Amino acid sequence: MKKKVLKRMFSVLLAGTMMATVLTGCGSDDGNTTSGDAQQSAQNESSAQSSSDDAAGAGDESQGEAGQSDEWIADREIVLHAYVDDIYNALPDDQVNNPVFKEIKERTGIQLKITFTPGESNSKTLAAQLAAGTIPDAIVCYLNNSARPEFPLLYKAAKDGLFADISEYIPNSKVYSKYMEEGYLPNDTYKNIVFREDFGGEVYLLHLGIDEVDRSMIYDPTEAYIGGPYIQKSIIDALNIDPTSVRTSEDFYNLLVKIKEGGFKDDNGNDVIPLGPKYWGGSVDAMSFDFRGLIWGVSDDYNMEEDGEIYHVAETEHVYDLINYVRKLLNEGLMHQEYFTMDETRAEELYRSHSCAIIGDVHNYVDIVYESEDWIPLGPLNDLQGDNKTVTSGKSGRGCLAISADAENPEEIFRFFDWLSTYEGQLLTQYGIEGLSYNMVDGKPVLTDEALEHLNASDEKWMWNEVGAAFGGSGVYLFEFITTNKNNIDNFGEARPGATGSTTFQRSVDLATQYPREYKLVEGLGATSYLNTEDMADVKAQLDLLNFDDVLVQAIFAKDDAEVKTIIESFRAQLKSAGVDKFKEKLKAIYQEDPKAISFYR
Repeated sequence: MKKKVLKRMFSVLLAGTMMATVLTGCGSDDGNTTSGDAQQSAQNESSAQSSSDDAAGAGDESQGEAGQSDEWIADREIVLHAYVDDIYNALPDDQVNNPVFKEIKERTGIQLKITFTPGESNSKTLAAQLAAGTIPDAIVCYLNNSARPEFPLLYKAAKDGLFADISEYIPNSKVYSKYMEEGYLPNDTYKNIVFREDFGGEVYLLHLGIDEVDRSMIYDPTEAYIGGPYIQKSIIDALNIDPTSVRTSEDFYNLLVKIKEGGFKDDNGNDVIPLGPKYWGGSVDAMSFDFRGLIWGVSDDYNMEEDGEIYHVAETEHVYDLINYVRKLLNEGLMHQEYFTMDETRAEELYRSHSCAIIGDVHNYVDIVYESEDWIPLGPLNDLQGDNKTVTSGKSGRGCLAISADAENPEEIFRFFDWLSTYEGQLLTQYGIEGLSYNMVDGKPVLTDEALEHLNASDEKWMWNEVGAAFGGSGVYLFEFITTNKNNIDNFGEARPGATGSTTFQRSVDLATQYPREYKLVEGLGATSYLNTEDMADVKAQLDLLNFDDVLVQAIFAKDDAEVKTIIESFRAQLKSAGVDKFKEKLKAIYQEDPKAISFYR
């Protein structure tokens, strides 16, 4: 699955050059979808029906126009602009005559049109168009929590009046009324995104992708993503080492040494390099898996020492433990020299030819893993607490929806997106048309043989054009992204469409079964999310100019230990000058009031 890293706000001066909006009804022949996405994607059937019945009796909102069904909303077009390239890359060629889009129109009266503007990055395009005030009826963008770089843009736009206040529509809605129930929303979603105190009771932003049932601590191999380092099975077998026995940094080092001494060759007859970059290209990110026990700054590079004081990792001696370990691996030829810098294409070629024994980071739903028996998970390694459990923050969201303040009848737009998240809406947009792509069996949808064949063959164009459904993210990703109150297991009897009959991702499930993970709950947001407040604006502006990842790589490749120290001490001075002490005092006050507010652990 292609991962996007969105970092900097786009200059307002470029707004004029970004306005050549592309109507994405044209589709894309080489689109990149998130095939095999194991996100839960529906709502509980019984509760959905109950809430639907309640809404139907609540007033005219759910009754529709005279002669129309309860699903009818209005005979109109809604233009949704997506700042999500995975949506753009997986749309049907014809958004009007596509089966699912046509069915939506017939049931609700709504003709949905998706637009997209190409740009350097989704967040830069979002910044430019919000600054110019050029948004259509509604927009959707990435937003897994309020720490995402998109949030300050959305927040400012809301405060500036670009978005419609939808608070009056929520209480009587079919699905979004659940957002008002105590404990339904994640704490961050409730306090920092949807029901912010400084919005004065108004609501401008809807967090998407919220699970109806919190299963974040329940391990289910049918939908589990097993990420981190993967090793060539032939190599680990030849060394007669149990991959799950590699737990500590010392274990990992010893394994790399044995690989180097083993004389293993790649497909071209060249020596295998023990450790390579992440599958998607060089990045500092992979260190959180490969050198996990040496990562002290677990909350956006910050953490709390045992004495209760908060530090950026660069201010501690822990930073040298990581730097010295990585320098040792590089100096001994145990890891690829381009671990941090290799581009995605070359990295993929590296692993297709088996030129590295270990992929620094990949997961079980990437084709290089599930299409052969070549790679298996390694570890996972222990963290600084000495255990190898996967950290989860609990229930969370994925995207954000906002309706334009200038849109005609914003209530109709809200009601439409609310309908998409009902049981009926998600059944249609996930599975398609009954009789065409699925049949109901014992009250649950079951993909037809034809649909399952195309799904197993990863035939995206068929899923986009002949049906138009999401198929759990393998098809029209739009419908996977813009819904909420997800609960596929209870509603549809499987984690995603075709999961019970699909063969494409069978090895993904098998690996998750053979190499299970345990979870540990670490609640709270990353520390830097608390920079997105007015009292921290001056500090944030200065800290945003600093790039610790670049400093870390620079120190790792320094010519000697003296230069390493000079680089780190210089960065410490820059942190202090930027106001890090003021920020740490704020974090300390927040933590003392609510220890679950920040994702510290030690």
